[in-house]
Amino acid sequence: MIEKLDIVVVGELNMDLILTGLPSFLEMGQSKLSKDMDFTLGSASAIFASNIARLGKKVGFLGKIGDDILGDYILQNLLGRNVDTSKIIRDKNEKTGICVSLSFSENYAMASFPGVRESFCLEDIDFDYISTARHMHLSSYYLQTGMKERCSELFKHAKELGLTTSFDSDNDPSGLWGSSILDTLQYVDVFLPNETEALHIAKCNDLQSALNILSDVVNTVVIKTGKNGAWVKNREQTIHANAFKVEVVDTTGAGDSFNSGFIYQYLNGADIDKCILWGNACAAISTTKIGGTTSFPDITELQYFLSERSEDLQKIIDIRI
Repeated sequence: MIEKLDIVVVGELNMDLILTGLPSFLEMGQSKLSKDMDFTLGSASAIFASNIARLGKKVGFLGKIGDDILGDYILQNLLGRNVDTSKIIRDKNEKTGICVSLSFSENYAMASFPGVRESFCLEDIDFDYISTARHMHLSSYYLQTGMKERCSELFKHAKELGLTTSFDSDNDPSGLWGSSILDTLQYVDVFLPNETEALHIAKCNDLQSALNILSDVVNTVVIKTGKNGAWVKNREQTIHANAFKVEVVDTTGAGDSFNSGFIYQYLNGADIDKCILWGNACAAISTTKIGGTTSFPDITELQYFLSERSEDLQKIIDIRI
C-alpha cells in the first residue's frame, strides 16, 4: 500500500556545478578563475521537493534520470531528505543532466546539458501514485520538452483527482514564450513565476499589469522579484512583501526555496501574509551558502530566523490593495 503524501512533485532532475567569486561574466577567448565551487543537487523541481520535505511535508517525486553516477547522486540526496523516489525512472540509454552555474551576488548565468529529462513525458506518469497526494507541484515547464505539450492534461487530471496544484514556469531558453502555457494555468491554484517570466507570459511591460492579467486565469499569483521581495494577488487582495536582508553568497535555487516556504504554509491553510512571509524567509536563508539546498532550514531554524527579526516582521508586508 502506497503511503499518503502531502505533495507529489513532477519534474526535471539534474546536478549543479556552481562557481562563485568570479571577477566578471565570461568573455569569448578568455579564462577566469572562481574563488569557490560546489557540486550539488540541482533542478528547480528537485530543490523544491528536497526543501519542502526538510520542513516536514511528506513528499514523493515523479521524474527520470540516467543509470549513471549523477543519477545515483540525485537519488542519494533526495532520499537523504526523506523524499520518496520509488517512482523515479532510471533510463539505461540516456544520461542524467547537469547545469553549470556562474553565480554572482545578485545574478547568475547558466549553461545546461538537459539529458534524459527531455524524454520524460505524460506516459511516464503514475496517476495512482499522484492520487495518494493532496497537492501536486511542477517546476520548469519550458525545460521539460517531452511533458510540455500535454502538461495541461496532467494538471487537469490532478484536479479531477482532488489535488490542489502549484506551478513554476521557469525561463524559456528558446525565447518564444508560447501561449500554450495558458492551457495549463487554468488548472493551477498557485502560480509562482519570477518577474521576467511573468512579464513574458502575460505579454506586458509592467508588473501590476502582469498580476492583473495572470490573476484572471489563476486564483493565486505570486511574482518573485529577487532582492525586491514578492507580490501576491488572489481574489481578495494584493500584497507586496519586502525581502529579508541577509549577506548573499549564492542565489541558486532562491526562487525554488521561496516556493517551498510559501506552499508549506499554503498547505497548512495559512493566510496569504504568512505564506509570503515564510517564502521570503526561506529564500533569504537559502542564499547564505552555495547551492539550492545546502543552507535550507528545518522548522526550528526557520522559526529562530523569524523570531530574531520579530520587530521587523510588520515592515516586511508593506502594501495591501
